[in-house]
Amino acid sequence: MKIFYTILAYLLVIIISYLIGSISFSKLISSHYGVDISKVGSGNAGGTNVGRNVSKKAGILTMFLDMMKCFIAALTTFLIFNYLIAYMDIVNYDQFFEVICFIAALSCSIGHIYPIFSHFKGGKAVACLAGYTLFISPIMFLLGLIIFFTLFKVFRKVSICSILGSFFCFLLSLIPMILDFTVIKDKNIFNGGTYFAQSCMIHLTYITAISYFVFFIIIVIKHRSNIKRLINGEEPVTVFKK
Repeated sequence: MKIFYTILAYLLVIIISYLIGSISFSKLISSHYGVDISKVGSGNAGGTNVGRNVSKKAGILTMFLDMMKCFIAALTTFLIFNYLIAYMDIVNYDQFFEVICFIAALSCSIGHIYPIFSHFKGGKAVACLAGYTLFISPIMFLLGLIIFFTLFKVFRKVSICSILGSFFCFLLSLIPMILDFTVIKDKNIFNGGTYFAQSCMIHLTYITAISYFVFFIIIVIKHRSNIKRLINGEEPVTVFKK
């Protein structure tokens, strides 16, 4: 019964997270301004397209709400499994919460990309990666923002900032894992390293690195057309509508 309850709990998390991700704030916000976001610009249901074709304010609001979808999905999953572990007999193991939060974030991102409420035509999951990062590590979230806006100041193109930013987040996710391994290998090296790393990053294992690599691959795949335009020098500079 323990395995059965655990499988049911996982399915519940996947379904709830997918449905949360399927809420298309880009379409809701753009429709408020009388715009069908799927028929203007790139047709992508994301914050960048909303910012280009509706307004800068609407675009930023869309990005923020899309980010919070993934944050709420991960937080809800964390709270659900805390309750289940305390009051029900389910399977628990090392890196348990790290795994389920990644599953929730991934399910939410799939819902964002293929939303059931919007004919399975959604965004590119960049904001979802930001929400996931905000939940697992506020420090990494701040570093990610700095990297993103620095790249944007240089290139002025959201697509290349999203691709490179997700890759740099993957590289950053390796740091706490390496630090934690160093402390485990020799506790005399990097005195206090475990406490410092845990205060900066909630999750310190290879699971986080894998999750960021998966997100990087998803973002690259969803930006295939942008990559072709970048190679051909045809990718336009991102300018939000005033």
